[in-house]
Amino acid sequence: MSERRPIGEVARNKGAVCVAGRVLVSGKDEFRLGDQTGDVVVRGTAIAGDIVEVRGVIVVEVDRRVVHAEQVTVLTPYRGTAPFPSPTGEAWRLTASRRAGLGARARALRAIRDFFAARGFLEVETPLRVRAPGLEVHLVAEPSGKRWLITSPEYQMKRLLVGGCERIYQLCKCFRRDEAGSRHSPEFTMLEWYRAFAGYEAIAVDTEELCAAVARAVRGATTLTYGGVTCDLAPPWERLTVVEAMRRHAGLEAPGDLPAAELRRRALAAGFGPIAEDAPWDDVFFQVFVQAVEPWLGRSGRPTILLEWPAPLCALARYKPGDPTIALRFEAYACGLELCNAFDELCDAAEQRRRLEGDLATRRARGKEIYPLDVRFLTALKEGMPPAAGIALGVDRLIMLCTGAADIRDVLAFADDEV
Repeated sequence: MSERRPIGEVARNKGAVCVAGRVLVSGKDEFRLGDQTGDVVVRGTAIAGDIVEVRGVIVVEVDRRVVHAEQVTVLTPYRGTAPFPSPTGEAWRLTASRRAGLGARARALRAIRDFFAARGFLEVETPLRVRAPGLEVHLVAEPSGKRWLITSPEYQMKRLLVGGCERIYQLCKCFRRDEAGSRHSPEFTMLEWYRAFAGYEAIAVDTEELCAAVARAVRGATTLTYGGVTCDLAPPWERLTVVEAMRRHAGLEAPGDLPAAELRRRALAAGFGPIAEDAPWDDVFFQVFVQAVEPWLGRSGRPTILLEWPAPLCALARYKPGDPTIALRFEAYACGLELCNAFDELCDAAEQRRRLEGDLATRRARGKEIYPLDVRFLTALKEGMPPAAGIALGVDRLIMLCTGAADIRDVLAFADDEV
């Protein structure tokens, strides 16, 4: 008796077979049977939508292999309210449309873990529910009982750095309320990694090599086309400072020590607007950046690593030695798609408290939800965190890039409004 095998495996062979799957299409004397690995034509009768087991013999007919069924057993009958496939068959319809994306996702996650294992990184897991979420002004955390779901595992991973874990990474779900769109989901997959005794240039090299490795695993090559733009993820990537990018694409000088009123005046003079008279520095900056700069990053045939961000935008990053207007932060873009955000990490507990309290005051002034300070994180910094650099990379976006998906929903098993 033949052992049941995946359709994609046996459909390339000849001889006796046993396969199982769903009847995708049925006719008078044949039907098409499919499973996760592929599909095959079966000579025999079955009802569309049923899940069946077929025992028979694979025969070559002209230029294709066909299973001549000797026995068809119904394992699970289709009980949908309309003929299969139908708009009411929601589970089947959603999964069928995203199956290729799920396969790419599996290959990407395997490549990520292989990448870090080969470099001696320790995979860690930290809690998803915390007493104190991130305080960045533009983030909105999702409550979970008396706690919040994490917007990032950053605070907890830095506590592990203090505890002596010097090369660590984590693949986890993160949650940010009110973030939705073709490139955003309220629940998404984040990859974060940290290197003790290293700067953010080492993280930049990691990023180049990791993204190239994922592209090879997902699509077999590092060159891809996304949104009509062709890009090669193989290192090295373009390096560009924020000041250079704003000057090149927006025609605007925007140093970190420029007063908000002057930045607004320059933005209006450069043709950007309308901008509220009392708009804070970060709102003015990002109105210009998102409109004029971001869409052009990573469009020159290779991705762009955007370095040296204005200090007002970097509450968790170390300032550039000798220039407190610039923070040692980078973001990476490919084909205009933002992939990640990295820092030379701030290790000074007193300075970190001052900045977080500043963010908290800003949230209060703008009428945003107030969260507590993470006292355990600040206490850990007092014990001494080694010099380190770290990064947060959006896994869903990297998979979108590698598959050409225009919408983040295409690389998720289920979107937020489908559960």
